Amino acid sequence: MRALTALAVCAALAAASCTTAYDEPPGPETVELAWAYVDLPQPPGPAGRVAVREAVSCADTWWLVGGVLGADGEGFPAGWRSDDGGVTWTSVRFAAREYWAERALLASVACHGDRVVMVGAKSGGAHGNPRVSTWRQRADGVFVDVSAPFPLYGGPSAVSVGRVEGGPSGWLISGNRTAGAAVWVAANDHDFVLVDDDPALVRDEEVDTLAIDHVHDGTGWTVVGSGQVDDGGQVVPMAWSSVNGMTWERQEVPADEGFGDLERVAATDDGVLALGLRGDAFGAWRRTDGTWRLGEEFGAVDPDGYAFRGASGLATDGDDAIAAVSDGSSYGLWAKLGPAAWAPVDVPVAPDAGGGQVLTVAGADGTVLLLADDGQTGRLWRAEWPE
Repeated sequence: MRALTALAVCAALAAASCTTAYDEPPGPETVELAWAYVDLPQPPGPAGRVAVREAVSCADTWWLVGGVLGADGEGFPAGWRSDDGGVTWTSVRFAAREYWAERALLASVACHGDRVVMVGAKSGGAHGNPRVSTWRQRADGVFVDVSAPFPLYGGPSAVSVGRVEGGPSGWLISGNRTAGAAVWVAANDHDFVLVDDDPALVRDEEVDTLAIDHVHDGTGWTVVGSGQVDDGGQVVPMAWSSVNGMTWERQEVPADEGFGDLERVAATDDGVLALGLRGDAFGAWRRTDGTWRLGEEFGAVDPDGYAFRGASGLATDGDDAIAAVSDGSSYGLWAKLGPAAWAPVDVPVAPDAGGGQVLTVAGADGTVLLLADDGQTGRLWRAEWPE
């Protein structure tokens, strides 16, 4: 009766603003960025479509990696550098030594100071598994693949090899083996050591662990991911910390009753920010003074989407953040600026969330880069960090 009365009043006062219990609150205003398309030079070598995957900035130089893919599915690694804030780019040179490295698609790049490390892979061999290679830069600027024994990244215990990150103590790659979460650690840019037996990382009787991303916050490493508990039941967010990358501690991460995981993590002025899925929405977690707390929820997954769901990129500037996410059907950007709630960001392209299609973001020194690959071509946009 009260609802009907309210509707009658609204009808009578149509010229006035009237709100009932059935009205949904307005969503956050879209953040507008002045995206400028950036041309990437075609890398030297056979013709093919350009693919872009990840970008990073160190010492006033941006690095961007991906590959060139031919119509027959074969390709070769490709990369670019920019010394003017991402406005103009030049191709970097590669000198592959191994068969699979020569055909690899570079998926990750990290830098610390003037040192750069890349990670790529090419599926192949008898079982079609990814053949992972890491890359370092020679004194002449050419990138070469690092010779490594096959079991280091592959072999019967292989599951996944993820991103690479640089820090004051060296380099770290997170991933997974059949025993659970694992990392690869190097004090330099080439001698990676596998850590797949640390009791805090690997699965135990209570939880089956999965590592997804990591960051160095200036004092140590943080790896984030998820754990599956109750004999294949609930999935919960998990995080680990380490000073040296060799020995780890599990950290307590708050979780709701539904599905939850941590998929991207970045350092902020106030600590560490992680993003992942929280039920049917995207969620933020923040770690300050060593304690993880639940942050805001934003967006929603598409109940009819069956492709990748989750966070595909995260960039921070101070305590502000811009995230690339997929709702299961298509990609988009969201921003958290100051005390305002997470808000969608206007983007020039929103690829579908199908295989081989990518949308991710990188940020540094007041610049935001948007990397997009719709399965037809890889493209790059640049904008100033929003106020």
